Amino acid sequence: MPTGYVLFISEAKLKDSTAINLNVDDKILLPFVREAQKLYVETALGTDLTQHLKDEIVAGTLAGADKTLVDDYIGDMLPGYSLYHAIPYLRFKVENGNIYSKTSETGTSLSTEESQHLREEILNTASYYRERMIDYIRNNTASFPAYSTSSGSDVSASTENYYNGMNLETPRQGTRLTLRNFLD
Repeated sequence: MPTGYVLFISEAKLKDSTAINLNVDDKILLPFVREAQKLYVETALGTDLTQHLKDEIVAGTLAGADKTLVDDYIGDMLPGYSLYHAIPYLRFKVENGNIYSKTSETGTSLSTEESQHLREEILNTASYYRERMIDYIRNNTASFPAYSTSSGSDVSASTENYYNGMNLETPRQGTRLTLRNFLD
């Protein structure tokens, strides 16, 4: 783990909470935990609350609502998002400018469709836990004063979770967007 970087879950929590085999090297998985933490935890909590929790973890003072948030909500959500981002890379090895595909002597590789279906299931589960985390924070805002203080170049907390792939916002040109636009 890079010096100065704090993860909200341990390698053991990641492996205990997912289908990742215990023999997968932690060094392969940690970048995906970090990536998922930046993409899903910080965007839900905002930079200030994320940093507050990291500071408490480093100081060993994590307690109360903050401990519940980290252990029961982030701890349920982060393993799924980490696995979601790791899956495409677990069968490949990058070395000296080459990318190698690993093969198994005891199993059959998933097809692209099967792999994508697996990732979608993992993403759905992780999104469910993220929604629970957002609800917990919104229902306990008094316990998290740093939740709404991010500003400037910080990431502001977002209460949005699910993305369905369809954008129905009104275009900036001022034209109205109707269902007919999608049917024509």
